[in-house]
Amino acid sequence: MFRKFLYTFLAIALLIKVSGQSKPQEDSLAKLLDEVVVTATRTENKVSNIPLPIDVISAKNIHLSGSQNLIDILQMQTGLVIASNPLGTALQGYPNPFGDGIQMQGLDPAYTLILVDGEPLIGRNAGIINLGRIAIGNIKQIEIIRGPATCLYGSDALAGVINIITENPTKNSAKFQAHYGTNNTLGLTGAGTIVNKKMGIALFANRYSSDGYDFDKDIYGQTIDPFIDYSANAKLTYQLSDKSKLTLSGRFFTETQFNNYLIYPKSEAEIVKGKTIETDGSLFARFEHKINNKVTYLASVYATAYSNNASVFMQKNDSLYETIRLSDFMLRPELQVNIGKNPASLFVTGIGFNFENVNSTRYAAVDNLNAGYLFAQKQFQIKDKVNIIAGARYDKNSLYNAQLSPKLAVAYKIKPNFILKGSIGAGFKAPDFRQQFLNFSNSLIGYTLLGANELSHGLETLQESGQISPDINLSPYKENPRLSPERSLGINAGFDYTINKKAIAKLNFFRNDISNLIESYNLPFNKTNNQSIYSYMNLDRVFTEGFEASFSYKFNQHFSIFAGYQFLIAKDKDVIDKIEKGKLYKRDPVTYQTTVVTKNEYKGLYNRSSNNGNLRFQYNNILYKATAFITAKYRGGYGFSGLNGFQDGSGIYDDDRETVKGYVLLNATISKQIANRWELQGGIENILNYTNKLLMPNIFGRSYFINVNFKFEK
Repeated sequence: MFRKFLYTFLAIALLIKVSGQSKPQEDSLAKLLDEVVVTATRTENKVSNIPLPIDVISAKNIHLSGSQNLIDILQMQTGLVIASNPLGTALQGYPNPFGDGIQMQGLDPAYTLILVDGEPLIGRNAGIINLGRIAIGNIKQIEIIRGPATCLYGSDALAGVINIITENPTKNSAKFQAHYGTNNTLGLTGAGTIVNKKMGIALFANRYSSDGYDFDKDIYGQTIDPFIDYSANAKLTYQLSDKSKLTLSGRFFTETQFNNYLIYPKSEAEIVKGKTIETDGSLFARFEHKINNKVTYLASVYATAYSNNASVFMQKNDSLYETIRLSDFMLRPELQVNIGKNPASLFVTGIGFNFENVNSTRYAAVDNLNAGYLFAQKQFQIKDKVNIIAGARYDKNSLYNAQLSPKLAVAYKIKPNFILKGSIGAGFKAPDFRQQFLNFSNSLIGYTLLGANELSHGLETLQESGQISPDINLSPYKENPRLSPERSLGINAGFDYTINKKAIAKLNFFRNDISNLIESYNLPFNKTNNQSIYSYMNLDRVFTEGFEASFSYKFNQHFSIFAGYQFLIAKDKDVIDKIEKGKLYKRDPVTYQTTVVTKNEYKGLYNRSSNNGNLRFQYNNILYKATAFITAKYRGGYGFSGLNGFQDGSGIYDDDRETVKGYVLLNATISKQIANRWELQGGIENILNYTNKLLMPNIFGRSYFINVNFKFEK
């Protein structure tokens, strides 16, 4: 019944006639270059004044999509791709501890910094931030900076930055949304802002739940387990005087996932049930004071905490089978000073300190990762034609050597409507807690994973407990290998071309070179159960290069279209060196023939698509107050290690039998205003019904939803 109703709603909305519509003044696409952003320079600035590749996702486009998930919105952007961590790919009936993240410029999710209102989220699992922790109902805009941003934001920003900016209290308003969709998915959102003279308050709350789904009824357990999410945000601004402003904000998220799967402790399978509870919260305070017309300082304190706790019990006797605990806490005081009058020619400098510690059942002890930093950046504007940004950041961490990250970016306006842009920057990514302190033995399979700092102690413990043969000589591992930060050099160059008031074209070429890449490796001996032992070291040198192109065209006040495309090459330099020297071999698993791998056979890094595209179409019917919003995402074929059991022994992507076929995700939403303050939305996600239950279990087949929206503004 729900599906029939939705089909009827969509059909009626799509058949609305254009004739008889009023003709309001058309908006110019050129206004996109006048949008104000803060991520690229840590100050408010127009997009046209920033010599960096930057994209902005507006609250309007988020609303028109009808989507409830941030990752679904991000993956529809040019060059952003959902990337599953191979170690975390979920098995049917067994929970995925890592989830999916966003790949940018061919670099893994671990290299993209996720910010909320300019402050970082903590609590990565295998380098991935669970983007489901961010509800979208109060997002003002999303700013995406491509290329190294370490010069302003430090570690984890090698690929770029995604900054989710929430609503500020600027006017009295209230809104509510009720969402219902496939798999008994229910979302309830309420938000409001109150402004009274000098003070403004913004409040937001969200509840989101789903029954999950099951791709294979013949296997016990669901592919995605049921869950319930709760989110809340509060922001207060107070104008203390003409020169001083105080901002206070708080954010909270909690998710309960209901686990139910099989284990194999002996020869027979056993059922375990339990819960995984993930929580994330933060408090932020900033005092902004304008000393005079040229100098402003911002003093802030940011505190954030994350936890992920899981407990599962044997169904037959309700005894505890396994418990996993992880907590992460960070406190960061910071002082920033802005000097100058013109936003396009400011000098920005700052100092801060991160106090961070983590505690986990998988780590040997509570470990601290404290770091101090200094940053400085100068913007230059020359005769309204040249914009230059030069900056650097110095980071000193308690566990590794100091890092200096410089950056230079230049924009040249050949004409007011044609802007050349280029940037070069160095960046680094610190070894995370997992890579340094992890001490984990998988209870289901039996392998062990040890962080570099825990290697010596962990091996001794395994040998003392009889899990490593006493004949194994551990003396070569008495001193733990020290991990160095991963280093990168990123180059971006392209242009923004405003063809006319209706059309904008953008092109950006990029190249990222990363050295000291931290990878897991097998120790040369196994445990007594014949399972492997893994640790981490600085191994590889990789590069990614390619280009991103986009085109926007507004036909009239009714129709607009946006198209984007990315071409990507991503390869390992050490693999190329071995191939050139004729030292890399593969063995065909069918014919057992051994051959030397050639350059043409090497296709690049796993989980990277050479071709990605996206398309967005919007139709507005002014007379009937209806909007159609259609998005499509194409991801080309990519390699996946061990696909269908294929192994040729080379350890690289060099055979078409390792290729996952490309796919298209197609979504459509219809919005219809039914009263002055009420709106009805209906949509279909994944219209083409693409699924891949093994490699992409978080993509369900075709699904349907309805939103009822209420909005009041004064």
